[in-house]
Amino acid sequence: MNTRGRFPHSPRDVFRLGPHEALAIDVVATFFKCTGRWRYPARASGDLETMRFLDKVYWLHKSGRPIRRAARGSGLEAFFRDQDAEALSLPERFDVECELSVSAVGDLMSHPYLARSDGSLYQDVAELIFGADIAMANLECVVCPAPDSPMEFTMTSGPALVLAEEPFRVVTGFGTRKYGFVAAACNHSLDFGEEGVASTIHALRARGIAFHGINESEEDATRATILDRNGLRLGLVSYCFGLNGRRPPRHRPGIVNRLPLNAPPDRVDFSLLETQIRHCRREGVDFVIAQLHWGMEYEFYPRPEQLELAHRVAELGVDAIVGHHPHVLQPVEYYRTRRDSARVVPVYYSLGNLTNPFSAPEVCRGGVARLDLVKGRCDDGKTRTYLRRAHLHEIDQVIDGSRDQLSLRPARA
Repeated sequence: MNTRGRFPHSPRDVFRLGPHEALAIDVVATFFKCTGRWRYPARASGDLETMRFLDKVYWLHKSGRPIRRAARGSGLEAFFRDQDAEALSLPERFDVECELSVSAVGDLMSHPYLARSDGSLYQDVAELIFGADIAMANLECVVCPAPDSPMEFTMTSGPALVLAEEPFRVVTGFGTRKYGFVAAACNHSLDFGEEGVASTIHALRARGIAFHGINESEEDATRATILDRNGLRLGLVSYCFGLNGRRPPRHRPGIVNRLPLNAPPDRVDFSLLETQIRHCRREGVDFVIAQLHWGMEYEFYPRPEQLELAHRVAELGVDAIVGHHPHVLQPVEYYRTRRDSARVVPVYYSLGNLTNPFSAPEVCRGGVARLDLVKGRCDDGKTRTYLRRAHLHEIDQVIDGSRDQLSLRPARA
């Protein structure tokens, strides 16, 4: 039973406004709704650090009424309809030496029922997620003993997101299975300052989960996380677009991996990512995956400039891109690179939420990416790693009010 009424439907329901703010927002929102201008994505900042009043009104509007169309005139609806996972194929005369399966899910956030969902949360999707050799997730919060802050938004701030010890344990595993890697760079990474980063690192290490995106030292920021499985070396990097207006400590500017991922690629300095990719090459990494916290929230399509940036990242040497932050599912692109005509880079623009505190169907539907990697010798004598398969499976977060539990279930068409 989905007890939608007991929980906020969307962030609109927990947005705190003064009477004058509410009046001004109602006037502006009514104008744009009546003119139909917000049926398509609007030109707006998605970073709290740079958002203007109109950007915030637009965010409030779409948090309750997500934008289901792509940018006007972009042609992205047709572009994504033409994407075909079957375009992945191995080169001719490719002798397979070893194989590796990877799964990836979207945002892990708190919910009042999460701590009581130990046996139910993953029961119906455990094999889909944890049946892979390496399972990955995005941590959309800080892990620390601080009490849950009210889930409340204002015109100047968002809620501080935190997982306490027991919900963190529940959401990161099922029985003896758990995530092997967590992307830890998100716009909430500094919600509890330097202490919150340190506490999160401690919790992940204590749980035996590898991570990337938050750093104990400036030197850590120059390296990728490398995992060895099945005779294959996997390089993992994680970045976020911003930090909700919070500033890194002066003595720790690299405490969180950050790039302006929502800007046009010609305005982005990729030098840190290039450094991490060089680290992967020195360490003999076979395949690089980038976890990117980017895009515009509550929009069902990426922006055109995101496609340009994704292609640039792929050409720099990233072999698969996993995206999150919009809190809704976005489509997948299969990009054939110029650096290697046999290489197709899947770009999961947004996997949506895995767990979240709201009940709206669009934010309770997330995706599980499944990647099957194969390493082998090509006819030129060189050893390379390619994708044999890359798919997306949709799942729903279901609220059981009779047991005060959450469960994840395969989505129904």
